[in-house]
Amino acid sequence: MKQILFGLLVLFLAACATVQPSSQTGRAAFLLTDAAADMGSVTSVKVTVDSVRAHSQTEGWVTVSSEPKTYDLLALKASGDTVLLADAQLKTGTYEQVRLDISRVEITDENGTHDAKLPSGELKIVGNVMVEANSTTAVTFDFIADESLHTTGNGEYIMAPVVQVETREDSEVDASGKSDVKVSGAVKSS
Repeated sequence: MKQILFGLLVLFLAACATVQPSSQTGRAAFLLTDAAADMGSVTSVKVTVDSVRAHSQTEGWVTVSSEPKTYDLLALKASGDTVLLADAQLKTGTYEQVRLDISRVEITDENGTHDAKLPSGELKIVGNVMVEANSTTAVTFDFIADESLHTTGNGEYIMAPVVQVETREDSEVDASGKSDVKVSGAVKSS
């Protein structure tokens, strides 16, 4: 009887061990830049990102950042800077989608400041982001503001984001500067 109970205990513990998710983590740094061409009379495109979320099959949706931040895409273009959008420790694995919840897009042109419509209120980016244990993955979202911003027939602005994504695994991310983040490491996917 003791052997049967011991055997059942061993099987139970083994089952629990295989069901437990990995507790290993890696760093994921999400960055933002803009490579827009000349925007004519538009002098500012400010985007307010309320949160950054990532999705994996094993973890579901994970909030990477919930601190609202506003970025002027054309100022990033002018300075050539890359800024830190979010920096977090995530469980290891593949994250196949990232969402940026955007609450406001504000355009400044020769006629003043205007709110642009963002049809869905969020930017969905599909693609694999690999997070490995004790390593840093850098994901850079390069907004292309001149291709993203459209004007309707009655002069209203619509933002339909065009974004290029660059992922660097096993990278170095130096976010010590106030505005310009430095990233090194081989580009793994884009």
